[in-house]
Order: sequence, then C-alpha cells, then structure tokens
Amino acid sequence: MGILCQPAIKTIGHQNLPVPSVRMALLFYEFLSRYKEWKTAKLQEAIGMLILLFVGLCILFLPWLLPERGIIMSMVMLVFFYFALRYYLEVNERVNHLYINVHILHHHLIGKLEVGFCDHSAPCHCVENFSRYVEKQYNISFSNGLLR
Repeated sequence: MGILCQPAIKTIGHQNLPVPSVRMALLFYEFLSRYKEWKTAKLQEAIGMLILLFVGLCILFLPWLLPERGIIMSMVMLVFFYFALRYYLEVNERVNHLYINVHILHHHLIGKLEVGFCDHSAPCHCVENFSRYVEKQYNISFSNGLLR
C-alpha cells in the first residue's frame, strides 16, 4: 500500500538536554552537528598546512642534502606541493563556509537565549542552566559571542 503519515519530528538523541521545547532542542542539535563538522574541517586544514610546510621544506633542502638526486627529487616534491596546496585551499574554503554557517546558528541561539528561550512568566534560571550545561558538556560558550 503506502505510508499514510510520516513522523513530523525525528527522535532526539539526548533526552536530558535542559530545553523547554523540542524545536529548541532541534535547533541546538543542528548547531552542534555543524559545529562538529567545522571543528573537523579545521583539523583537516591544520593537517594540510603541516603537509604544505613539510613538502616546502623538502623542496628547499633536498638539493643540499642529496647533491646528485636532490634537484630531481625537488621537482617531484614540487608536484606534490601543487596537489597539497590545492587540497589546502579547498579545505580552507570549506572551513570558511562552515564557520559562517556555525556563526549564524550560534548567533541565532544567543538571540533565542536572550529573547524567547522559555515560556515562564516569572523569573527563572532556564537560560543559565542551559548555558552552563552546554559550557560543561560541549565547551561552547554563549556568553561572549565568540566561537573557538
């Protein structure tokens, strides 16, 4: 036959998140997945930079270390340098794109925390509890507006 209805909201992975609504939890988990993707891309960028540094140093020092074959090996390393540079530039572009996405979601979450996080009419500690939880659990701060 067919499916008559589909679930509107997917099951959330961690049920102990101190948020007042499922929509806020989904927004946070979207931010968290993008944040982890950005951190992974930053690590790949650092590895790419180290590879570039190593290959560049090899290009410079191989002619002096190996006088007979050093120039030929430097030319081969120059080809490796070209491909490593292309990889680094692609990863760098992805890091910048992901940072913009993460920064927008971070800013959106900060706005939700400042304006409409919960529906309590009396003063409450929902925002502080959530901020402390995220700081403790994920090492992400919502107080300074900066991502690290």
